[in-house]
Amino acid sequence: MTKKILMATSNFENWKQEFFIENMSPRNKEYAKIHNFKYLEYLNVKEKYREHPTWLKFKLIRDLIEEGELMDNDYITQIDADMCIVNKELDYITNKSFTYSIDSANSHCMGHFSLKINPWTRNLIDLILDDDRHKRLKNDITEHEYFGFKNSFVMDFREQASWYYLAGIKRHSQKSFWEYPNFGWHSNVTEFTTYSLEELHENVEILPTNWNVTEIRGESECKFLINKTKYEDTVIRHFAGGQPWRKEWFTEGVPNRLQILDYKLFIKSFIPRLKPKTIKKIKSFVKKILNR
Repeated sequence: MTKKILMATSNFENWKQEFFIENMSPRNKEYAKIHNFKYLEYLNVKEKYREHPTWLKFKLIRDLIEEGELMDNDYITQIDADMCIVNKELDYITNKSFTYSIDSANSHCMGHFSLKINPWTRNLIDLILDDDRHKRLKNDITEHEYFGFKNSFVMDFREQASWYYLAGIKRHSQKSFWEYPNFGWHSNVTEFTTYSLEELHENVEILPTNWNVTEIRGESECKFLINKTKYEDTVIRHFAGGQPWRKEWFTEGVPNRLQILDYKLFIKSFIPRLKPKTIKKIKSFVKKILNR
């Protein structure tokens, strides 16, 4: 019989851990019960794996496979600790081998994803957890298109960056990936690009942005509100990037927007921002003039 697992991990050492236990955990359990998932929750995992706890989710999935808890044709859906399932009626399992969504900030986001266990996803997990590959990725220094700095992408965005390399996705784009051919797959083909476009289309499903809403005017700074969605269509609310975690989202359905609207943030979100690279050039130009 096919098994469905919903998995969440939470390893915070501050108020967020208590918030997860009081809000996300009951919501996840309720959702799992509605859709007949077995719910697995990992709190305060002491095991250290690589440089950041987010790597653990793929490690834990591989452990479940090796232990026989997950077999071929079983499903596992992973959801990060800073996410709220808003629409509980939609059953979240992949229709292919691997499903995730492009979020409001235009990331091919690994905050939540669904896997069907088969040879393709086993290989995907092995590639992401491959230590030799990881060492090579750590040494690959790339430039951020918006901010202009150069660093190791995989040290910055960890397992998400690892997927970007596999699918040949450019590190950042101010143009929506929904407007790219093939969702941005193969927009930056490198020596680390593993999958062909044919393989990606055959095995990967991308859900609409309302499945991963990270930016809402009046709730977050909206530095990267690139993919806009209708407020009332939110399926999963993702409190990413240091924004407030709001209890109002844990009522039934979408909360009353006016009750949680931060007017300062709302107004600020409409003020045009110059790219940091542009500001740097302006400062350099002014400095040259002043030094003449």
